[in-house]
Order: sequence, then C-alpha cells, then structure tokens
Amino acid sequence: MSKVFGIWKRKFKDAQGNEVEKYFACPKTLKIVDEEVLAREVSEMSSFTESDVLGMINALSNRLEFHLKQGSSVNLKKIGVFGVWITSEGFDSPKEINPKKVRASKVTFRPDRGLVKSIKEMKFDNLPKLPKGLVAKK
Repeated sequence: MSKVFGIWKRKFKDAQGNEVEKYFACPKTLKIVDEEVLAREVSEMSSFTESDVLGMINALSNRLEFHLKQGSSVNLKKIGVFGVWITSEGFDSPKEINPKKVRASKVTFRPDRGLVKSIKEMKFDNLPKLPKGLVAKK
C-alpha cells in the first residue's frame, strides 16, 4: 500500500517581491489506526491475546510518561527516541533564568534510522478530487 497525497496551492512572494503561486504535495490521512487495531494485529502475529497487548500498550504509555517526567529520554529500538522539549522567555542574562521560568513545550520524537529509511522508500499515490456535492458515509 502507498501513502496518499493531495495537492494544495500556496501564494508567496519571491526574492524580487513578485507574488508567485506554487503547488505542493500534502499528506492525506485516510485512516487512523488506534491501539485496539494494533493490539488485534500484534495478537495475530504472536502468542499474546488482544487483552495482553492492550495491557502492554497501556503499561508502555504509563512508563513512557513516568520516565519523561523524570527527565529521561526513552529509546524504543526500531521505533525511536521520545523526549521533552523545554522553553522559556528570553532573558538578558543567564542569572535571570530559574526553574519557575522554564516549561515543557512538547514531546519530541526522533525516529530510528531504520524506520526513516523504510519510510523514505515508500510509494505514493495522488488522491483524485471527489466530485462536488458527493457526501461520503462512514
């Protein structure tokens, strides 16, 4: 299966100040796979039951949160490294920065090199535009 993309138009100014219109590929997500689907698929590939896998996913999520809150990064082999990005206001001197002025801004993810290589080799298909007035049913 391949990744589906759409096309979007963007207007911007070039180096000379002229307005230019360009078209870009943009990713389209046709389906979101949740932990129940993953649990069913993993249970079919292993000796674990679907409930066992759901329990492991839940436990993994809890431990990931715990270790991130402890200041650790978490490396899942063949998946990647999760971490926490911090930020603060800008200050005129380092002495002005204290723990109360620092906050977590997001969870970071650095994918495993093998995963990145595999993703870069994936195929793509253009998503055709649907006719106007067409209503899709779930």
